[in-house]
Amino acid sequence: MSEISNNREESRENDRGKEKEPLLRRAMDAFGTIFALNVCFVVGCIPIFTVGASLSALYAMCIRLQEDEEETVVAGFIHEFKRNFKQSTIAYFFILLAIFVMYFEFLLVKRVTGFISTFYTGILVTELIFPFLFPLIARYNNKLGTTVRNSLALAITYKGSWLKVFIAWFAPIFICVRYPIIFVNIWYLWVLFIFGAIAYGTSTTMRKIFRLNEKKLEETARKAEEEAKKAKEEAEAAAKLLEAEAEAEEKDIDKEDTGNKEDLDSEQA
Repeated sequence: MSEISNNREESRENDRGKEKEPLLRRAMDAFGTIFALNVCFVVGCIPIFTVGASLSALYAMCIRLQEDEEETVVAGFIHEFKRNFKQSTIAYFFILLAIFVMYFEFLLVKRVTGFISTFYTGILVTELIFPFLFPLIARYNNKLGTTVRNSLALAITYKGSWLKVFIAWFAPIFICVRYPIIFVNIWYLWVLFIFGAIAYGTSTTMRKIFRLNEKKLEETARKAEEEAKKAKEEAEAAAKLLEAEAEAEEKDIDKEDTGNKEDLDSEQA
């Protein structure tokens, strides 16, 4: 817990230090970082099955660079890509499977009304977990099942932040799919900038959520520690009280035995 607190304090100091830098310099640094991350992300997505690992690495680097950790973009991206490859790939195929199932159910919905509830339930769950799933994989070392549950819990807890992240990803993709002529004219921006810009922008929201959640965990752990300490003190006090009562009973018994012995001696005399 102290490590989390120290990281948060260092991050705040780094943020304050960045605010003192000239705005133009910060903007140029951010642009260069986003450009480099975007290119890394696109290259990492060339084998289609690595999209999940590439997205997790993109978010991991965005968060780390925003927290001003000393890191080379390309080397850091490759490291995070390898570190989260297995879990991110499984999560990616899970989402793809959910999307395909929903698509075919959508085709069936037009003819069979019984699939409507299943279809919309699937949409809800997938939409809820997606915005936070890969950032959580990038940030924490948890099992995939735990990460999915945490993603769903955060989406329900922080609805406003979830909506921001979801719209940030969904809106531009939907526009380009709905109006292909727009994509034809700006495709090179996706290759050079847009993916990184979305991830970098939404990482700010993610960091706030992570900080709030970590603070809650710290407070919960502190309260649990205080309660455990209090319970231990109460148990020790109760043990001492029982020990004192036992000693008092022993003394009473000794006195009774001594008195009985004296009475017996006097009767014999």
